[in-house]
Amino acid sequence: MPNDNPPRSDKRQHDLRSTLTKRQILDGARQVFLLSGYAGTSIDQIINQSGVSKGSVYHHFDSKDALFRALIATEAERIARALPSVDQDDPDPCSALRQIGLAVLETLNNPATIATLRLIIGALGRFPGLGEEFLRNSLGQTVEQIAAYLDLRAAPGNLRIGSSRAAAEEFARQCMAHVMERVLVPHQPCLTEAECTAVVEDILRNSGIRRRDAGRTAGEQVS
Repeated sequence: MPNDNPPRSDKRQHDLRSTLTKRQILDGARQVFLLSGYAGTSIDQIINQSGVSKGSVYHHFDSKDALFRALIATEAERIARALPSVDQDDPDPCSALRQIGLAVLETLNNPATIATLRLIIGALGRFPGLGEEFLRNSLGQTVEQIAAYLDLRAAPGNLRIGSSRAAAEEFARQCMAHVMERVLVPHQPCLTEAECTAVVEDILRNSGIRRRDAGRTAGEQVS
């Protein structure tokens, strides 16, 4: 009986071409959406920018809405991949949270991320839950890791903390708050490393995470 299944190598090549085409469409869509916003963008503009056929676009995405959501999901995945893991073995909360805070600020202050945040804000009328979805998929894993780290450090009694989950969410929320000025006011300069460090120290002082030994914040040195 003849085997109608294509050879495995042919399937791999087909899958690779499909992946590359999808990426090409998303790259083109990103340029058009950033230039014209969601409402001002048409599928024809995306086709022209991407250099693919209309059939290829609709093979991968059944509507402009689906394409836009896929683009935002891709951006969230990019941010999640860029963020390092929290060092769960670091015994010093100051060190561990300072490092992850600097990484979060650096990633969020990236011009590509700023542009994506502006795009999301402009589309919230059409997609009310998109902002929450984006934050969950981009920073959610980092928030979970921070909460797990705080639980680990609180267990021996060296941290005073009410809810590790609430503290982790507040930590991420304050990082995001420091980025919003650049989102809302174009041409603001990126934060320098020294400014990022100062911001993280301020966040640590106000995060609700306190050492038991001296009642000081995790961002302060204990003499």
